Amino acid sequence: MLTPRQVLILLYGRYFTSGLVSAVGVAILGLATHALAGLGPAMALGSGALTVCFADNPAPTRVKRVELLFTSMMSTAAFALVGASLWWPPVQIVLLPLLGFVSGLIAVWGQRALAMSFSVLFISVITLGFPPMPGPVHLAAAVALFFLGALLYTAYALLLARWLRRRTKEQALAELLAQLGQFAHWLANHIGGPQESGLSDAVAQLTAISNTLQNTRDIVLRDVRTAADRALAARLIVLLEINEALLASQTDVDLILKQFDATPVPDALRDWARRIGDALDQRADALLRGTRPDALPARLPCAETIEHALATLQPSQPSAEFAQARMALRASADKFQRITDLLTATPQTHPQPDTDPLLGMDLQAFLSPLRYDPQALRQSIRFESPILRYAIRLALALFAGELVLRTLPYHPYDYWVLLTIGVILRPNYSVTRQRIKDRVLGTLLGCALVAALLSTHPSLGVMTAGVFISLAFARTFITLNYRFTALFASVNALLLVALLEPGAPFLVTQRLQDTLIGAALAWAFSFVLPRWEANDLRRQVEALQRAALGYAQAVLDPQQVSDLNYRRERKRIQDALAAVGGLHARMLEEPRQHQRMRRELAAFIAHSDLLGAHLATLRVLRAQRGDRVLPAAEQTRLRRSLALLQDCLSLDGQAVCAEATDGGVIDTPIERRLREIEAQGRTIARLSRQILAPASP
Repeated sequence: MLTPRQVLILLYGRYFTSGLVSAVGVAILGLATHALAGLGPAMALGSGALTVCFADNPAPTRVKRVELLFTSMMSTAAFALVGASLWWPPVQIVLLPLLGFVSGLIAVWGQRALAMSFSVLFISVITLGFPPMPGPVHLAAAVALFFLGALLYTAYALLLARWLRRRTKEQALAELLAQLGQFAHWLANHIGGPQESGLSDAVAQLTAISNTLQNTRDIVLRDVRTAADRALAARLIVLLEINEALLASQTDVDLILKQFDATPVPDALRDWARRIGDALDQRADALLRGTRPDALPARLPCAETIEHALATLQPSQPSAEFAQARMALRASADKFQRITDLLTATPQTHPQPDTDPLLGMDLQAFLSPLRYDPQALRQSIRFESPILRYAIRLALALFAGELVLRTLPYHPYDYWVLLTIGVILRPNYSVTRQRIKDRVLGTLLGCALVAALLSTHPSLGVMTAGVFISLAFARTFITLNYRFTALFASVNALLLVALLEPGAPFLVTQRLQDTLIGAALAWAFSFVLPRWEANDLRRQVEALQRAALGYAQAVLDPQQVSDLNYRRERKRIQDALAAVGGLHARMLEEPRQHQRMRRELAAFIAHSDLLGAHLATLRVLRAQRGDRVLPAAEQTRLRRSLALLQDCLSLDGQAVCAEATDGGVIDTPIERRLREIEAQGRTIARLSRQILAPASP
């Protein structure tokens, strides 16, 4: 269930805006054509607009132009082929799987390409429900109208995207603020005491932050042209610093709680984290609603409590562990105060050259590549390719669906079975499994809702409004929560059929029946040519080790003074952590016999995260001192730690990770942090050897 605040974020966010834009565009084109030319042309032109709208996701204008034009051409070709096949139905048993194979291959270009892939498959299946055209001339006219509808929607979407460009950047920034606020509240709960699912929750939080962060970078840091764009980009740079400080704040919680358990310190730290979370939430809401957030005091009472504890609390028996906990508490307080200072500062609407954080920064280094290179398609044509396997699996499932439909008693909505197969099957088994649950439950709820609505004999206006609203919300949730998309898609489809075919019998029952048949077929074919996550385990683990070592070099190398290089390496390790975290989460949804090193991988992710957090803390400690040229002794100490990490995280198979030795008294925060970094490096090396060891027969 969505909380009231989540509903607020949703309605003001970019996903609902995108859904509303799509629904308005399809409605305008469909209704205008109906008023000018009648129902037949309106269905053809409206189908073109509807098909392309599924590929209309927030993106820079030039990227959106490529995606929508590609979808327009591919879906028009599919519409023409399936439309012609209505004259010779036996051809469809080969044509539909072939189109499914092509749509599966489109997914080679990544997550965004899945929307284009679905558009092609959607129109290929939906066209089966159209009546056969009287002749080639009528088919050509329908294809022309379909293509015109797709192009008109493309022009409309590009115009709206340009008009809403700044608003989209603000919405993306607000999403990141909300995600960071959620992590701050999670951190507050973690300070409140150990959680049973702490490790899995930490990995989930890390993955969510990394995904949101990259989406925000791709929108806010791309096409920075105006002073307003630069101001939003500057706010994102500030949020990157807040994100780093928050992630670094999880390193010392257990040590602090153990040594300061019976003092006001844990409550003060927890309250501070909550105040930070509330401030982030307020700034997200204010950015979405165009209001001013509440001012955050520069000095919070909880900060005073911790300062007093640091000044007065002493153990009955001095110990090295308490001294370390004291240093850890000071570091945590400094990080929380740094976040508070950043949130207290008023964002600059027109950054001055001397304070502009973007000055001299190569923004392209922080953006995802949004290119559709044909070479990627050629490289996927090999049997080991997960995309080729997915395309074959989808084609075979559609072929089986066609065979099943030919054995069942006829009813006019058989294409719902094939559509269910198409929307459920995904390249990953875990995503397919989750979509089966979402599709069945969402369809059940949608059917119940429509049955209740139709029992009241609603007016034409109510049903038309229901079609519009359901389309808007189906588009809104398509990448957020597929269960809601399945619900609203069922409402949309059933109300549309009820409008076009009043009195159609057994409508809700047929929808449920077809969904269950399609879900069963999709489940069965999810085991055909599967690509289990364990197959990518070595590649992802080695990529994370390389990223961790690169980040360590950016922090520990005394000669490394480039902020740009540091930010680039920080992004790289966050992306690698998110990738391995996603792999681990998906693997847990797979059959047990195909899971490998689950506990070791979870620990590997957690310790890699801690290594990154300790490195970030060391970076903060060095920045607080303002040292650019370090003393010779400290340079030697940093090089020794870096050399150890290079041995531990090396992938050449020859380096040996040195065992821990008694390094003497830990008398400075930097020395303590270096010891922690070395310990994490050794642990990561041990876990990596276990994970990458050949599986026993």
